[in-house]
Amino acid sequence: MIEPVVLRPRFGQVLCVAVWAIIVVCLVSLAMVGDGGKSLRFAPAFLLVAYLCWMLYWAPAVKLDAAGVSLVNIARTVRITWPAIATVETKYALTILTASGKFTAWAAPGPSRFTTYRASRSDLSKLPESTYGAGGSVGIGDVPNSDSGAAALRVRRAWAQLQAAGHLDSGTVEGTGVEVTWHRWQLIVLAALVLLTLAGILI
Repeated sequence: MIEPVVLRPRFGQVLCVAVWAIIVVCLVSLAMVGDGGKSLRFAPAFLLVAYLCWMLYWAPAVKLDAAGVSLVNIARTVRITWPAIATVETKYALTILTASGKFTAWAAPGPSRFTTYRASRSDLSKLPESTYGAGGSVGIGDVPNSDSGAAALRVRRAWAQLQAAGHLDSGTVEGTGVEVTWHRWQLIVLAALVLLTLAGILI
C-alpha cells in the first residue's frame, strides 16, 4: 500500500513564516502608536499580503495516497488516479501527463543551478527506471534534492510499485481519470481582501 504523504517546498514555508512575523510586528506597531484610523485602513492590506503568501507558498502541495496523486495548486486541486498516469516529467516543474492533458504542480518547481551543482552521482543512482532518458541520462528537474525531483521520485516509486504488483491492471486501484476542483472560497476571500484594501487606500 502507498503511505499517504504531503510534499511542500520548505523555502515557501520559511518565507511565509518570515512574512507573517513582519506583518504581526507592523500591526502591533500601529496599535501601539494608537492611531485607530490608520490601523483600520491598512489592516486589510497587511492581511492581503499574508493571505497571498499563504495561497502562493504554504497551501500548494503534492499529496500522494493509495488512490492517486493530488496537485494542490493556487486556484485549483487536480486529483489524478494512479491508472490515469501516462508519464511523469520535470522539465520546469513536476508535470503529470494523462489522457486528459498534462498537469503541473505549483508546489514542485524545477531546481536552481546551485541545487543541480550540489547533486552527486550517488544522488542520481537507483532512481525509478522511468526517470532515465536515452543513455541513462537524468533531467535537471529530476535531481532528488530539488522540489520537482523529490516529488517526481515519490510519484514514480509509488506508480512503479503499483505497476509491479499488478494493481493497476487488476483494477485493485480504481479510477482512470482526472478530477479538477476549483478553490472557490479561497478566491472569494482573496477578492474580498482586495476590495477592502482598495477601500482603505481610497478612503
